[in-house]
Amino acid sequence: MDKKTKRTALGLIIVIALTALIGMKAGSWLPVIGAQESPANSYLSPYYILSAKKDTHANNIVTAVLADYRGFDTLFETCVLFLSGIATLMVLSTKERVIPREKKHEPWYSKSQDREYHASYGGTILQASFRLIVPVVMIYGVYVLFHGELSLGGGFQAGALVACAYLLDRIMPSFVTRIGAVREEKMLIVAGLGVFVYAFTGILPMFFGGNFLEYSKLPFAAFVAHGEAGLHTTGILMIEIGVSICVAAVIMTILEVVLERTDFEDE
Repeated sequence: MDKKTKRTALGLIIVIALTALIGMKAGSWLPVIGAQESPANSYLSPYYILSAKKDTHANNIVTAVLADYRGFDTLFETCVLFLSGIATLMVLSTKERVIPREKKHEPWYSKSQDREYHASYGGTILQASFRLIVPVVMIYGVYVLFHGELSLGGGFQAGALVACAYLLDRIMPSFVTRIGAVREEKMLIVAGLGVFVYAFTGILPMFFGGNFLEYSKLPFAAFVAHGEAGLHTTGILMIEIGVSICVAAVIMTILEVVLERTDFEDE
């Protein structure tokens, strides 16, 4: 074992040891899982159950927790997802897509034709099935988004469904009416727009005497019915739209990054 390998092994051991020590110390500060005296089991859960409707005007407790009581946390989760898309693009952006050597020398080959030439799947049955599945998945994704305030939230699920529809379209490139490939850089901009929509929804009430994510202070009272409940529904919908845009765009970005640098043709 040479000197460089020994240094690498020693550094790895030190990192593992420090990580273990920090984790053990941090774990000692946290309540025991399932402990009756923990905040979640002692007073938070009963408070949410009894007061969520009165405090947030949400018809579902899960939506109230995610969009009101834990609004900051959900925003940070969206930001983390956005950063994961940036990290994926930064890590893989310098790698060239793998193209079979014999294919590069074909007289008809070009990068624009390459995407159409490759198909991970094929066959008449799959093509016919996917033509039906893709629109249904898109419609269901939109339904989940606009139904999120009344159910268990819909931003993350709706974004994932839209991305799944795009994935199904991309792995079946023989479609006549394809959605079409998108540039991953543009998709990251769209993901950032989703985060901006969420943050803007939280900041907007602050200009009208409210707190961050205080939906009752949104300046849309003249356009919605049912007073604070209507404003709450509008605010939830706005942040759900932001989350959906971010989730869908990040998943599509990661998919395109992988597809741009991977060749699926059997050799």
